Amino acid sequence: MTVGPAGPAGQAAPAAPAGPADALAPVLAAPTPQVWSFIGDSVTAASWHTWGGRGFVELFHERLRELGRTTDGVVNTGVSGWRVTDLAENLDAICLRYRPDAVTIGVGLNDTKGLVDGVDAFGHNYRELVTRIREASDAVVVLQTPNGTLPTGPEHVLDHLDAYVAEIRTVAGDLDAPLVDHYAQWQATDPNTWYHWLGHGCHPNAYGHRAMARTMMRAFGVWSEDARSGRLTIP
Repeated sequence: MTVGPAGPAGQAAPAAPAGPADALAPVLAAPTPQVWSFIGDSVTAASWHTWGGRGFVELFHERLRELGRTTDGVVNTGVSGWRVTDLAENLDAICLRYRPDAVTIGVGLNDTKGLVDGVDAFGHNYRELVTRIREASDAVVVLQTPNGTLPTGPEHVLDHLDAYVAEIRTVAGDLDAPLVDHYAQWQATDPNTWYHWLGHGCHPNAYGHRAMARTMMRAFGVWSEDARSGRLTIP
């Protein structure tokens, strides 16, 4: 946790949210095997559009093995089409029964089907999900923004993704939760590159998952260009 500059009248400004690297440092340094739970939608699941390539969760698992954490368990229960409400309704089955030490959430693309009127409900449900995980476990809960999308993506994603991304960032700030901002990284990248990263519309292919894994591993503080996972090429 870091503290910002002094606020008005010399008072200390509110503490800034801990970044993923700081929040996860105790998990990565734990002397006992840890459980990493990844819950979310089809991007988390990394099925079909990778054509057999490893998704960002699998690439992170490989990095854990490279770091010597060979007995850590990495559980991926992402389900295609799921929204934040699906995660909440199935939380025991997809997450809590594994007694996780770290939980990483990846939703938002399908939630845009709620259009502009659904943003507030999305934020409310997201807050309740994070709170419930925290109350049921000692896990570090990490939020993620979705990846970017091509013009061929679904209309509801194209029109409303910005608003849902903004809401995820707000939830992270309100709950003092670490955030991996994939969307910001994609926005900072030449959109022409995205054509090589996406298999269809808003679904990352193997290259897109490598890009997401790189962003996540950097945020987690475990990225290395010299590691096998770091030498994977990205267009």
